[in-house]
Formats: sequence, C-alpha cells, structure tokens
Amino acid sequence: MKIEKRNYGKRALRCFFVIVILLSAVVEALICLGGPEELYFVLMWIPAMAAAAANCVFFRENGETFSVKKWFALSGLRRCRLRDVLLGCLLPLVYLLIPYMVYWRLYPEHFAYHGVPLTVIFKDLLPVLVLGTFMSVLSALGEEIGWRGFMVPALVERLGLNRTLVFSSLFWCCWHLPLLIGGGYMSGTPLLYQLPAFVLCIFPVGVMAGLLTLRSGSVWPAAFLHAAHNNYDQAVFSLITAGDNKMYFVSETGVLTILCVWALAAILYIRARKQHL
Repeated sequence: MKIEKRNYGKRALRCFFVIVILLSAVVEALICLGGPEELYFVLMWIPAMAAAAANCVFFRENGETFSVKKWFALSGLRRCRLRDVLLGCLLPLVYLLIPYMVYWRLYPEHFAYHGVPLTVIFKDLLPVLVLGTFMSVLSALGEEIGWRGFMVPALVERLGLNRTLVFSSLFWCCWHLPLLIGGGYMSGTPLLYQLPAFVLCIFPVGVMAGLLTLRSGSVWPAAFLHAAHNNYDQAVFSLITAGDNKMYFVSETGVLTILCVWALAAILYIRARKQHL
C-alpha cells in the first residue's frame, strides 16, 4: 500500500511534541508522587490532545478551511478492514501467551489454573480477553491517535519508513520511562534490568503498531493491538501467574516476551517491505 502524503509542516510537528512532552511531564510527575489512579487515563489521552491541536495547526499551515471530517481523518479515525483489527488483537495474544505458557510449564506451581481442565480455563478467560480488550480501547485509543494517528504519518513524510518506525517506537518507549523510574509501572525487577528490558520489549510493539496503521490507513488496528496488549498482560495473564521471578520471563520485561515480540515484528516488517509499504 502506498503511504499517504498529508503535507505536514514543521509547526504542526513542533506543536505536537511540545504539548506531549510538557503535559506528560506534569501528569507523570503527579503519578510518581502518588496521585490518583485516574491520572493514568488522563496521561493516555494527552497524545490525542496534542494531535488535535497539531491538526488544527496543519489546517492553518496549509491554508485550508477547518473541516471536522478531515480533522477526524487526520487523527486516523477512519474505517478499515476487519481483518486488520483482528490482526491487531491476535498479535499480542501470540507474543504474550507463548511466553506465559513456557513459564507455566517451567513453574506449574505459579499457574493459578494448574491441573484445571482446558475447557474450564477457556470458559473463564475468554470473556475477560474479549470484553476487557473493548474496555481497554477507551484508554489505548487516546495514545494511538497521537502516536500512530498523527506522529507516524507526519514523520514518515520527512524521515521515510525505517527511521520513522525507529524514532516513533523509541519516543513511545521513552514516554513510559519516568513511570518505571518512579516505581509506578512494571515493578518486579531491578531498575538497571527493567529499563533496557522494557525498551527491548515495547520497541517492536511500536513497530508493529506503526506498520498496521500505515497499511490500513487507520488508527483502529493499532488501538486494538495496544488495548489487547494491556488487557491480556495486565488484566488476565499476570493475575493468574505468581512467582517472584516471573518479570524476568514474561510481561513487558521478560526475556521470553522480548524474543517472541521481536520475531513477530520482523515477520510483519518483512511482509510490509514485500508489499512495498
């Protein structure tokens, strides 16, 4: 699929990054100081707020009359194929479930459903996997409108595909790091291990989200990938898994997850290059 040209100017990009960095710094500081849980939701919608403002600047830079329809389209809120959304939900299931299954095999006593029939496990977890993902979209969409709805299409015009995927994924990783340093996210390992492991895990997720967005022309596949990732890991698999050492193997700092997610990202990237994305 040919990458769409939108002719973003420097002011729109500058507006986006200034708003994201300043507002996120304030909210993340409040979270690290013990602020209420609701601040996480606010934080996840800051990229969307920044994208909304940057898209308004886009109209002015290009001398266009403001259009609500185009404003939504510039945010990536477009229709797309159902299979792209389903792929967004499937990818996290693969790169998260396989590591957890290996860990449960290595440490069966840490698996809450050890010895329970598969039909019972499936009956218990399927509703949470599906309904929880739809609920998680409410917050994940805020990030994805900013990261993949605005940032990726705006950068790809200037940097090309490869550098855009690297820069956007690294920026997304770094955006999370103050929360890890402040101890409010993904605890369970020493910080010197946690930070590089988290980046190694989340970077390829950003690559996949960027590729899905560019291929579909819509932010919805990336939003569902992000929502499914958060739901599967934090609200399902992590809750049924014990063990003081689990964060070295699974979740967003686990070695097994890192290996799986890089393999999937490589496959998706190679396919995208063959399709001349």
